[in-house]
Amino acid sequence: MLRLAQFLLWVPVLARQDFPQRNAGVIVGAYLVAVLFATAMFRVGLRRRVLAPRWIAADVVLGCLCAVVVSRCYPAADAASIGNWVIPPLCGVTVTAAIYGGRRRGAAVAAVVGCWLVGAWPALGTPNGQELVSNATMMAVFAAVAGFVGRFLLDASQAADVASADAIESRERAARADERAEQALEFHDSVQVTLDAIASGRYPAEQNRRLAQRDADYLRVLTTSRQDGGRAELATALARMIRDHSAQELLERGVESRIGVLPPDLPAEVVDALTKGAREALNNAAKYAEVDVVWLTAAGTEDGGVRVAVIDRGVGFDPDRTRPGLGTTLSINRIVALGGETAVISTPGEGTTVELTWTA
Repeated sequence: MLRLAQFLLWVPVLARQDFPQRNAGVIVGAYLVAVLFATAMFRVGLRRRVLAPRWIAADVVLGCLCAVVVSRCYPAADAASIGNWVIPPLCGVTVTAAIYGGRRRGAAVAAVVGCWLVGAWPALGTPNGQELVSNATMMAVFAAVAGFVGRFLLDASQAADVASADAIESRERAARADERAEQALEFHDSVQVTLDAIASGRYPAEQNRRLAQRDADYLRVLTTSRQDGGRAELATALARMIRDHSAQELLERGVESRIGVLPPDLPAEVVDALTKGAREALNNAAKYAEVDVVWLTAAGTEDGGVRVAVIDRGVGFDPDRTRPGLGTTLSINRIVALGGETAVISTPGEGTTVELTWTA
């Protein structure tokens, strides 16, 4: 914005054509080249969020050329006057170099100021000669102040970036520690209990097998349903529900689950609604489907949502002739109130599929 304002200062002069007509091509042409270059430099800088050293060097070189060539196109008495368009943009060049020039910023500022003195030197013996010195002083002072303030702000922002990165890393470490502690508690409250029961020798081999398979499925869900390392609360809730559901005992083969990668940031009320809806669908399958196994699947969708399905290959029913019970109304349709969808697909003799879908 500073550079733009500096270029705009010469627009009224350009409109009045208040400059030497004999060298108008050089003066106006150099002005347009400088405007286009500055536009390109700052556009690239803003897009990449950095002003590369080669752009700064090119800006300084172009400023030095304009300071000499354009200033010499003016009569000596006007070379150091404000009618010479190079004066304000040269201040911008020195400011940019002082902030982003790195170790060479002092040399860059000195080069621009020196070229200005060389270009407008003939004005020294005219009534406007004092402007030669005052403009050179202005460029140097602007550059010094900008360099100091700019470096202070850059250092402060870099320190803030480092502090933010440290805080994020600390939160991630704390989150990982909490997750490890929760996993240890999950193991203690579930799998360890099963292992102790098997080790006690009090149960027949078939029951031990089913207990081991149940907890193996539970652990598989916990370890395979993550996205980018994030813990999927829905997967954990479904795994717990499946592990403890009465269908595991009521059905010969229990509940088989296929839970894929699920989004880690689902709202808590969505997790609760999907879990309760799936539990009610398992209840219905265990009571009415007349099967020895029920399948539960869950997977993330491309739009960031999730789909949960409970499937059986039992007796089925005609949805048009069977009124939904209280459990279906209150539990399965709970997700609808949160913007989701439900679908109960069934045909007599061909089983039933209950789908619960929620989109972010």
